[in-house]
Amino acid sequence: MKKSSYKKQQIFTEVEELLEKLSISFRLEKGDFQGGLCTYNDQTMFILNKRFNLDQKLRILKTELRNIDLDDHYMRPKLREFLEGTD
Repeated sequence: MKKSSYKKQQIFTEVEELLEKLSISFRLEKGDFQGGLCTYNDQTMFILNKRFNLDQKLRILKTELRNIDLDDHYMRPKLREFLEGTD
């Protein structure tokens, strides 16, 4: 695995862990959708299209997580840098 792929996979794993800390269930599903945050039966979920490549998944996660106040949640500096980055 290339170094950049490892970093991206590590970020993806850390985002999954962050969602768990936030009590947001995370699901990868097949379908004709991109994904994002949603609420169903009073439970907040993040559903993401499993057919997307890692870059597409990370872009959607980053976009959606910007809508959540994460200031009071600890995360590794690299993850915070990724989530707050402009790319």
